Amino acid sequence: MTYHDIDIPLPAFIAIDWICMTLALIPILLRFHLRRHQIQPQPFTRNLSDALIVLAWLSGIVLISINTWKNSLRQRFIHTPPSDLYYGVPRHLAANLLYVSWISLFFIYISLWSAKFALLAFYASLLRLQGRWARVTLICAAVFTAATFALHVALLTRWCTPTSSNWNIDGELCSAVHDIKSVTVSTAANVATDLAILCIPLFALASLRRDTNGYRKGALVSPSSSTSTSSSFLSLGAGSGTTWGKAELSGLAVVLIMAALSITSALARFITLELVQNVPKANITHTIDVWALVEIVASLLAVCLPSLRAFVRRWREGSKRGSRDSGVRKASMVPTADGSVRSDSIGTIIEMELGIGGGRLGAEMSPLSPAVLQQERADPGRMDARRVDSGFLSVEERMGTAHTSAERLL
Repeated sequence: MTYHDIDIPLPAFIAIDWICMTLALIPILLRFHLRRHQIQPQPFTRNLSDALIVLAWLSGIVLISINTWKNSLRQRFIHTPPSDLYYGVPRHLAANLLYVSWISLFFIYISLWSAKFALLAFYASLLRLQGRWARVTLICAAVFTAATFALHVALLTRWCTPTSSNWNIDGELCSAVHDIKSVTVSTAANVATDLAILCIPLFALASLRRDTNGYRKGALVSPSSSTSTSSSFLSLGAGSGTTWGKAELSGLAVVLIMAALSITSALARFITLELVQNVPKANITHTIDVWALVEIVASLLAVCLPSLRAFVRRWREGSKRGSRDSGVRKASMVPTADGSVRSDSIGTIIEMELGIGGGRLGAEMSPLSPAVLQQERADPGRMDARRVDSGFLSVEERMGTAHTSAERLL
């Protein structure tokens, strides 16, 4: 079976490149839009994740700019007899074209691995308060990802010797991305990296769900009067990120789809090379470029997916949640003899502490009643269910475990 390159007009390839990268920019902009509305300073790992996403997108732009130049150059000679062309251009231009094509390969891997590291940095910001095994898993995945990136750079620079054989048309041409052995190593490393990163949120969610269930069992048997308060607070937190409801399952499904799309793109490039490895001077440039672009866009979408889900939830539930919270607070605040107001329930205090954006609304509204203050002093470990919010992460301090609010692990 002989594979033939994708046969559509060159201007269509140019349009596809720019449309795809423009679509990939939309979730990135939504991500930064959400960042602007965060009151608290973001952790270093979250800012690093943002920077890596920008780097991934810019590297993709450099790649498609080079592809645009190559396709525009080929378009100029579209009516030239094929016998006078070498890789779609006159022979005296072929070496320069192949050299620029070789340079563009680095931007493919810079873009792909920047997106992978951005996802790792994002998970690091969420898992920094989890247990030792979660951190060890994250560190191992980061080291493995760095190793596979170094492997790809080595393949591009060391597979063909001398390096100039990548573009020397007067000698025997060599290319790491067209050699089936090199592509096999590259594909295996790429897929293994995606699977390693995909395991992190699944491992963290499973651990968090186990810890939360254990704490709930302990809370149910406690005779303390404040047990119901702590348990209800934990239920509030767990309901948003530790139970496998419809939202969590849908988020997991989308993450798996994005990971599958990225892995499928890598496998498609491998299968294409396998089909044409015995065909002399097979021209599969367009196929490789298209699948590389699909993989880059899928990686960017996978990284920005939590922000996109958070944006949709805010747009859909913001007004309803605001009216509900306002009604609860007004109904629960009662006047005192000195003209101030206080809350008539501990649950309302927790509602106020949660707030929107993690603001300490209870402290700003009014002083608490003496009875509440006495209760809080007597058992601060249970009663101070204060929210530590990094913008997207909320933590129940007594447990030392984390769950997500505006963004989730999935």
